[in-house]
Amino acid sequence: MLKINVRKVMEARGIFTPYKFMVKSGFTPTTATKISNGDVEYLRLEYIERLCTLLNCLPNDLFDWTPNEKKEDNADHPLFVIRKSDKNLNLPEILKGLPMDKLRQVEEMLKGMK
Repeated sequence: MLKINVRKVMEARGIFTPYKFMVKSGFTPTTATKISNGDVEYLRLEYIERLCTLLNCLPNDLFDWTPNEKKEDNADHPLFVIRKSDKNLNLPEILKGLPMDKLRQVEEMLKGMK
């Protein structure tokens, strides 16, 4: 089953109140609630594009996929690349635990990616 999951991208971007962020960005309160709770049956392409623009991400980043059947649960399935992961990206926690010299290395690496 394919589901929207904007929280994982927002948390990676340091946004911990998805509803508030989306309303400030022009989404209606009803739409913001549905999207932030993952309670969406359909989603306008315009909304996907707006979220991708705001969050600097790809559409695949906004979705999680869980196989419906055992036969779909393999690495060869095209949707496997967006398979739901139990791991959350928690950069603030990771960075908080790094020594200063490692933080400087991360900073230099990130500067080189621009």
